[in-house]
Amino acid sequence: MTTTNSKPQTAPRIKGLDIPTFTDPHDKRAWMLQHMAGVLRVFGRKGFNEGCAGHVTIVDPVDPSSYWINPLGVHFSMISASDLVQVSSEGKAIGGSMAAFNEPGFKVHSALHKARPDVEAICHAHSFYARTYSVFGTEPEMMSQDSCLVHNNVAILDSYDGVGLDEVEGEKVAAALGDKMAVILQNHGVMTFGKTVDEAGYLHILLENMCKAQILANAAANFPGASKRVISDKIAKSAFNTISNPKSLYASMQPDYELEIYLTNGALLN
Repeated sequence: MTTTNSKPQTAPRIKGLDIPTFTDPHDKRAWMLQHMAGVLRVFGRKGFNEGCAGHVTIVDPVDPSSYWINPLGVHFSMISASDLVQVSSEGKAIGGSMAAFNEPGFKVHSALHKARPDVEAICHAHSFYARTYSVFGTEPEMMSQDSCLVHNNVAILDSYDGVGLDEVEGEKVAAALGDKMAVILQNHGVMTFGKTVDEAGYLHILLENMCKAQILANAAANFPGASKRVISDKIAKSAFNTISNPKSLYASMQPDYELEIYLTNGALLN
């Protein structure tokens, strides 16, 4: 178990579109926290905040029985790496800023991390179009090449039973998710999963845009003479196999991540 109130070291600046590798897990931790803060800042800039709702978690590479989560009540666009909180599998703050965090949300994410040990990051925000489209309880159509990045990889949890407060909710989401990359929670929003926080973050942005496009296309289809032509399952599958993988999804997040570093003059890294 990581020593109580452990402080992450500052990582050297790593640029590029390739996922870096590390020999020292402490270096990997510092890098992961910088990118987690960056993803949260991007979410803030894109308007994904809704009160205190929304949380991002990553598995700690030094102590994989623990996780990192964003602090409760801090706007996504204000978060830096040093604000993040390390939490034990028992739900106790043990490192980082030691700030308050969303305990029910952590319990849900903790159960999901246990169910999906192949992913290192989970993102969930109450973004507007995703939670609006979630009322339909259906997967967005393959309307563009970008949509094909998640072809046949968006699960549906087609019920809303109230606010999830414990691991049981996480287990229910995990059962619906299976081995897919994302899940639409009916009447709630979306959750996305990745081998890096960058991948999970980009998938959340992608799903938000897909839901927005679906709502607009459905509305436009009501006009006389308008009709939709979606991508066939065969072509969508081929596109998915060509362009969708952890490396490409990580790379897709880097322009927004680099913009946040530029806009904050590097403050999010500290």
